[in-house]
Amino acid sequence: MLWLWLLLPAGLIVLSVYFEQKRKQQTRLVPVVDEQKAMEEIYRAEGAAAKSADPKNMKQF
Repeated sequence: MLWLWLLLPAGLIVLSVYFEQKRKQQTRLVPVVDEQKAMEEIYRAEGAAAKSADPKNMKQF
């Protein structure tokens, strides 16, 4: 009977750890997609192709 009283808190701890890890994994994946989109936007706006098309950066030799 004592093992049942010890099994209940242990089961609750295991469940809370499992759901916490699952929550951390889900929140970790969302910013990666947003960050990748932001990096692509920065690359398009401030990349070498955008800089070379700007007339003030053109040098006449």
